[in-house]
Amino acid sequence: MPSYDYRCQGCDSYFTVERSMTDSSQTNCPHCQTDKVSRIWNMFIRAGGTTPDVGQGTRKEASGGGHGCGSCSTHSCGTCH
Repeated sequence: MPSYDYRCQGCDSYFTVERSMTDSSQTNCPHCQTDKVSRIWNMFIRAGGTTPDVGQGTRKEASGGGHGCGSCSTHSCGTCH
Protein backbone atom coordinates (compact mmCIF):
# COMPACT_ATOMS: atom_id res chain seq x y z
CA MET A 1 0.00 0.00 0.00
CA PRO A 2 1.41 3.45 -0.88
CA SER A 3 2.52 5.91 1.80
CA TYR A 4 1.85 9.62 1.57
CA ASP A 5 3.71 12.28 3.55
CA TYR A 6 1.93 15.36 4.89
CA ARG A 7 2.74 18.54 6.80
CA CYS A 8 0.15 20.04 9.12
CA GLN A 9 -0.46 23.76 8.67
CA GLY A 10 -1.94 23.99 12.16
CA CYS A 11 0.75 22.47 14.40
CA ASP A 12 3.55 22.18 11.78
CA SER A 13 4.03 18.44 12.35
CA TYR A 14 4.94 15.89 9.67
CA PHE A 15 3.18 12.56 9.33
CA THR A 16 2.71 9.65 6.93
CA VAL A 17 -0.56 8.03 5.86
CA GLU A 18 -0.78 4.61 4.21
CA ARG A 19 -3.82 4.12 2.01
CA SER A 20 -4.99 2.99 -1.38
CA MET A 21 -4.35 5.25 -4.36
CA THR A 22 -8.09 5.30 -5.02
CA ASP A 23 -8.96 6.45 -1.48
CA SER A 24 -9.91 10.14 -1.71
CA SER A 25 -11.05 10.57 1.90
CA GLN A 26 -10.12 13.66 3.91
CA THR A 27 -6.75 13.56 5.68
CA ASN A 28 -6.56 15.04 9.17
CA CYS A 29 -3.50 15.67 11.31
CA PRO A 30 -3.15 12.87 13.89
CA HIS A 31 -1.73 15.38 16.41
CA CYS A 32 -4.20 18.30 16.35
CA GLN A 33 -6.99 16.81 14.17
CA THR A 34 -7.14 19.77 11.75
CA ASP A 35 -7.89 19.14 8.10
CA LYS A 36 -5.46 21.90 7.01
CA VAL A 37 -2.68 19.63 5.78
CA SER A 38 -0.43 19.79 2.73
CA ARG A 39 0.78 16.76 0.86
CA ILE A 40 4.54 16.55 0.47
CA TRP A 41 5.37 15.32 -3.00
CA ASN A 42 8.32 12.94 -3.01
CA MET A 43 10.79 13.10 -5.86
CA PHE A 44 11.03 9.32 -6.24
CA ILE A 45 8.31 7.94 -8.47
CA ARG A 46 8.67 4.60 -10.17
CA ALA A 47 6.01 3.54 -12.62
CA GLY A 48 7.49 0.17 -13.46
CA GLY A 49 10.49 -1.62 -14.81
CA THR A 50 13.63 -2.46 -12.94
CA THR A 51 16.35 -0.52 -11.19
CA PRO A 52 19.89 -1.73 -11.83
CA ASP A 53 21.82 -2.96 -8.82
CA VAL A 54 24.61 -0.54 -7.92
CA GLY A 55 26.31 -3.12 -5.73
CA GLN A 56 25.71 -1.63 -2.31
CA GLY A 57 26.20 -4.27 0.30
CA THR A 58 27.45 -6.78 -2.26
CA ARG A 59 31.09 -7.82 -2.28
CA LYS A 60 32.71 -8.35 -5.64
CA GLU A 61 34.58 -11.63 -5.79
CA ALA A 62 37.02 -10.89 -8.57
CA SER A 63 40.06 -12.88 -9.55
CA GLY A 64 43.20 -11.29 -8.19
CA GLY A 65 41.73 -10.76 -4.74
CA GLY A 66 39.48 -7.76 -5.38
CA HIS A 67 37.55 -6.87 -2.25
CA GLY A 68 35.69 -3.73 -3.35
CA CYS A 69 31.95 -3.55 -3.63
CA GLY A 70 30.19 -3.43 -6.98
CA SER A 71 30.01 0.38 -6.97
CA CYS A 72 33.75 1.10 -6.58
CA SER A 73 37.08 -0.45 -7.42
CA THR A 74 39.06 0.19 -4.24
CA HIS A 75 39.84 -2.35 -1.53
CA SER A 76 39.00 -0.04 1.35
CA CYS A 77 35.81 1.62 0.18
CA GLY A 78 34.15 3.45 3.10
CA THR A 79 30.66 2.86 1.67
CA CYS A 80 30.89 -0.96 1.71
CA HIS A 81 29.19 -2.65 4.62
